[in-house]
Amino acid sequence: MRHTQQLIVAATLALFMAFATVPTPAAALSAGDRLERQLILGNKQVPLPAGEWVLAGLGTQAFQMPAVGAFGTIETAVLFRISGNRIVAVLEVNANQIPVNDGWGRTKACATDGRQLLVITRYKTGWETSCAFVQPSRFGADSAGPPAWEQARDYAAKHGLTMPLLWLTAGFRVSDRQDLIDARYHFDPALVLGTTASRYQDLSDWTRDAVAGDPLRANATQIVSAWASGFGAWVEAGMRNQIRNTPDPMPQVAAYLSSTPFIDTKLRDLDRLYRDGQITWASYLEQSHKAISEVPVYKPQVSLVSNSVEKNMSFRFFGTFVDYAIAYVVTAVNSTSWGIALTINSTDSFWFVLNDQYWDDYYAKQNTHDSERLVDFTYVGGGTNA
Repeated sequence: MRHTQQLIVAATLALFMAFATVPTPAAALSAGDRLERQLILGNKQVPLPAGEWVLAGLGTQAFQMPAVGAFGTIETAVLFRISGNRIVAVLEVNANQIPVNDGWGRTKACATDGRQLLVITRYKTGWETSCAFVQPSRFGADSAGPPAWEQARDYAAKHGLTMPLLWLTAGFRVSDRQDLIDARYHFDPALVLGTTASRYQDLSDWTRDAVAGDPLRANATQIVSAWASGFGAWVEAGMRNQIRNTPDPMPQVAAYLSSTPFIDTKLRDLDRLYRDGQITWASYLEQSHKAISEVPVYKPQVSLVSNSVEKNMSFRFFGTFVDYAIAYVVTAVNSTSWGIALTINSTDSFWFVLNDQYWDDYYAKQNTHDSERLVDFTYVGGGTNA
């Protein structure tokens, strides 16, 4: 009897724990709710940078794309991060209510068109895709958007909240064969620029050329880009409902924390150089002050030589000597043998690269045809790629 009671208690506890880990339905949320760590939308977790966020708007938007299959509606939420009476960050996120059967694909913002300051494709295989981007966005309290944004605007007006017109946006699209999370974190540039941000209120102030020509804006972009490159892992974990800890802070804090090991290493090196007599005390002080404010540089690595050319170079290097040896056995003439070998090298290299690139492209399309599909929604600011 006692053993039976123990089994019943154990089973009850197991059921309790199972239900405790099930995400709370989004329908239980309402405008004005204060959230930390995560938002549950479409039965998926959406990570919230450390701190308190306010759910300002919640709704759905129509979505018409027969190729995707049965999809129901798209749930949309808009959250504010408030400091005093000013909105310093806005999160707009879309997630599907009903799983589909043929994948979701990418957002236009992840297909480089020159507007983005950064695009990272974390992976793109078959139906699965994960990408991140950083770009400037412009919208204010009177801008158009989905129904959830209309609620959010009313919330801001009712509570006397102000917001900037220009934002630095870090966006994420994570999707698989059935589900997706489309999240865009809009940050007030003042978080990384201070009062200087008021001088740069137009989209033209944040083009690649404009940013490259100004160390202040370049550093601000770098901070948000570094944050986005790391925060993507939290979005992917949320897609699988695996967020257990508090996500990273917002960019201005995250950049400082993530750069701490970098700062420590540089200060240690400066100490060593000063003790060894390789730098003066004045130089030591100057560089130490700079080290505290510097952030590690994030630069996407892009190869200037395609994989096909690299494979051809390694293959033809040895192949040329083999061709020469065969030609020399037949002709016994050194110059003629080298002429034959080099001719074969040049012609075969051309066809090898073309053939390799053709088949790479062919199989890539076979394996990622669904992830290449562009699917967008109505975003804050109006349009499908605001």
